[in-house]
Amino acid sequence: MARMRRVGAMGLLLLSGLLLALDPSGIPAARWLREGDALRAEGQVLSAQKAYQRALTLRSADPALWHRIAQLHMALGELEEAEAAWARAATQGDPWAVRGRAELATRRGDWNEARRRWEDWARRHPEDREAYMRWAEAALAIGDEAGARAAWEAGLARRPEDPMFRFRLGLLQGATDPEAARALLNGLPAPLSGWAALLPDPTQPSTLRRWGLALVGGRYWGEARGALARWLEQDPRDPVAMAAMGYVLGRLGQEGEWWLQRALAGAEAPPEAHYFAGLYLLERGRYAEAQERFAAAYQQDPHSLYALERGRAAMLAGDLLTAERWLRQAAADAPGNIEVWNALAALYLGHQIGLGKGIEAALELLRRDPQRVEGYEWLGWARYLQGNFTEAERLLQQAVGMDPERASAHYRLGVVMAAEGRWAEARRLLERTVLLDPTGEFGGRAIRMLHRIP
Repeated sequence: MARMRRVGAMGLLLLSGLLLALDPSGIPAARWLREGDALRAEGQVLSAQKAYQRALTLRSADPALWHRIAQLHMALGELEEAEAAWARAATQGDPWAVRGRAELATRRGDWNEARRRWEDWARRHPEDREAYMRWAEAALAIGDEAGARAAWEAGLARRPEDPMFRFRLGLLQGATDPEAARALLNGLPAPLSGWAALLPDPTQPSTLRRWGLALVGGRYWGEARGALARWLEQDPRDPVAMAAMGYVLGRLGQEGEWWLQRALAGAEAPPEAHYFAGLYLLERGRYAEAQERFAAAYQQDPHSLYALERGRAAMLAGDLLTAERWLRQAAADAPGNIEVWNALAALYLGHQIGLGKGIEAALELLRRDPQRVEGYEWLGWARYLQGNFTEAERLLQQAVGMDPERASAHYRLGVVMAAEGRWAEARRLLERTVLLDPTGEFGGRAIRMLHRIP
């Protein structure tokens, strides 16, 4: 037995020597590759990136390695670096680089290229469910409803049991063929089937406008664009539909200013037109102009929604006194609106200008909706600001558990861990924040804090 073990050990040594002779960098490169994969699986993308770069110095011609590096650049919002990495992976024979470039076109909002690439990929790889959805959404973004319908129908033919393909095809057909849409939507599970009750009635033309606005509310931007366009063909002077169209185009990464100008040109533009214009301006960081639109809407119709958005716009502009006044107005107008209490908690606790008021707002939010993740996050952050790290950790852990994709909760929990000197846990949470919000506020905060962690 001992002799057999010695022979086996010698065999492994000979095999290792042969592998090293053929590729002396292979074994250490594989070790860095495995470490990078493990770190990436834990959400530690920055550490994974370092591990892959170390492997790259040893194995620069490995297409699988370039594939991973490209994916990490994509996850971190580093699109130019991702494009270069995908190109390198493609030249080295990585077949998935084609899909990576389709994803890159989508991230850039280059919808013509995205539609072309996703359609090509879906037809070559019909087992890829997501490819059909990306193909359809890219087509909708450029107003190609026929292309979107072809995508949904191809996906449905491949996966007839998939409710989402039926649902999205039903939404798309709602404005042109309500009966066909109803047949698709009625058999779906709730709440998807509930959309059948909102379908337009051909005998009542105004219901087409209602359908388009419902799609806007549901954030189905491409389908909303098509429905609003058909309504504007019937009533080209409807200012609400025009403003909604401008807002939808903005959400699709396109220019909607012309529609907003038309909507607001009349002396009697309704409050809803001002509201959609305000949302469009808010998305573009034009906070002062957005505040004017929401204020105009509230002046015509003192609805809490307009006061809430006016307060949010002021908060984003850094005018915290104005934000407080309008958010308090919204709370007085509609004390049952939990979004108002969430905004007040964000104002007081997010900007650390009123700890007691912030705690009151967070508690009110949880009282009205005990399952609202923001309530646990804000209350946990308040406990941290009070120095009660144990309670802060408990509440923030609950928030992360309720919504594992919430970047702000990961960041705040990471801050608590760092305050307790638990550096490894803090680093893991902060790197996860970067992955969840690579180009946003909390991702940037997390990167800055990671530089200060030992």
